[in-house]
Amino acid sequence: MNTQINEVAMKVNQANLVKSLRFSFTNKTTVLGELIQNARRANAAMVVINFCPETKTLQVVDDGCGIDSIATLLTVAESGWDADVVALEHPFGIGFLSALFACRHISVISKSGSIDVETDHILAFKPVTITPIEDWNGITCITLQDVALEMGQIAATLKRLVRGFPVPVLFNDQLLERSCALDCGLTFVKTEIGAIYLHGMDQPNGAQYEFDVYLQGLPIYTSHSYTSHRHIIHLDSARFHARLPDRDKLVDETDVIKRVKAVLAQTIEQRFIQMKATLSAEAFVGFYEMLQHWELLKLLNDVPVVPPEALREIIAYPVCDTEVFDNFEQQPDKAMTRADIAARGIVSIDDDIKQDGAARFMFAWSRDYLLYHGTLDEDHWLHSLVRHLNDEELVIETVNESHQAQFQGDWCWVYVRFCEAYRIRLGQDLVEITDEACYQGQENADDIIVPKGDCSDQVLQQMASFRSEYDEFQESTFESDSDAFIAFVVANTASDPANAMQRLLPDFCGCPALYGKAFVVELDQQGKLASVMAYPAAQSVQAQTPATDR
Repeated sequence: MNTQINEVAMKVNQANLVKSLRFSFTNKTTVLGELIQNARRANAAMVVINFCPETKTLQVVDDGCGIDSIATLLTVAESGWDADVVALEHPFGIGFLSALFACRHISVISKSGSIDVETDHILAFKPVTITPIEDWNGITCITLQDVALEMGQIAATLKRLVRGFPVPVLFNDQLLERSCALDCGLTFVKTEIGAIYLHGMDQPNGAQYEFDVYLQGLPIYTSHSYTSHRHIIHLDSARFHARLPDRDKLVDETDVIKRVKAVLAQTIEQRFIQMKATLSAEAFVGFYEMLQHWELLKLLNDVPVVPPEALREIIAYPVCDTEVFDNFEQQPDKAMTRADIAARGIVSIDDDIKQDGAARFMFAWSRDYLLYHGTLDEDHWLHSLVRHLNDEELVIETVNESHQAQFQGDWCWVYVRFCEAYRIRLGQDLVEITDEACYQGQENADDIIVPKGDCSDQVLQQMASFRSEYDEFQESTFESDSDAFIAFVVANTASDPANAMQRLLPDFCGCPALYGKAFVVELDQQGKLASVMAYPAAQSVQAQTPATDR
């Protein structure tokens, strides 16, 4: 039996391939980038673009070296550029297709001749007549008719494309801004990936974390889009490549951007090292936020002052929810020296007030300690000064405790201990507090200590956040519990029942019908109103009131 071996080689259906390439360009505006890119490669000193919205005619004119071969221009996957351009920029040779797909009719005038033809004629692989030019004037002109673009699209796209472009571009007689170009006057640093301009390194509030990346002068990547102040990076086109065919994405973008970020961080670190040698310590720590973002806080380890961002001061009664209630901590208004911090004292507290209680915060507040915000490098000298209060045994003692009572509000139910004062002991230190109540927390006694000097409702803000299961603040419930707690404290701390009643009664100035009257108010054993009897004058009350406690 004879077995015949057949061989086959891959073939290309040229017509179908070109027809399919029409759908490979994801943006209609790709043609704009391709045309100005060709002008740059031709060493043009200026690119002039005009668009007539009435006739949908787009014209691109440049004064570069011109097109050496119209035939090569119409050859797919053959760029026609010299060896240097091919080596440095890797042109694909299909960019001109974007022009053919973008319009109905195209004309080209350059040093190798001119064509004036329907684009469908070219895409059907029909012969195109090239008219020789005997005396070329040094200007290449490409005109696209019936372009499927609007004026707004073209203007916005060119504005974005030209921002980092090395060649001036004039659009409808207006010179477009090139604020990110290598020749725009900014100082770029040469790096292993290309040229980098660092924005905002001259002042702390100007520091930026976002960056734009350009390749061959065109935008190829942006880290974020919500700020116009950004670092600028022009990649080395010999090392990095754009994705075929739109050139709007980098090849292996994830890996490239990771490398870009690493080199950007290295460049910023070198700049900060230079700044550290010339700036004062106070000025240098002003760049704390940017140092933190780029993981360069180690540069602060030997700086003799601490940035205010690493410190907090307790400025008010500590509470559990600073989004609803007032924030009791604030950042110092300036950097602090080692001597200043050592003299005042600095502590760290890991407690969640709602869960663990506020005792450690009350202790630190009473001593006017600074709080360490926990953000400096692990080798920073400040760590040797920080006292970690959670590592010390906490003991709370009441002084002359009188009694306990249970508060039953709409939201908060808690036992309350009434006393003259209470002492918070941490290690060998203690503070005595007479005028601010303290919640001990669910992890401790889960009660409230009220000293004689506090008749307010603030301690409820240590116990609860008054947020529903949907994280909504229950304002009416909070106000109800606050009013009830104040009455509860008054009733439990008044010197005698009449004094308590007098302090708890509201103002009746808006009720003239009650003026000049006397009342006997009776409460039941649960503290609820049992009866009220009115008398015409205060002097008659004693005669008509039974000799029992009312």
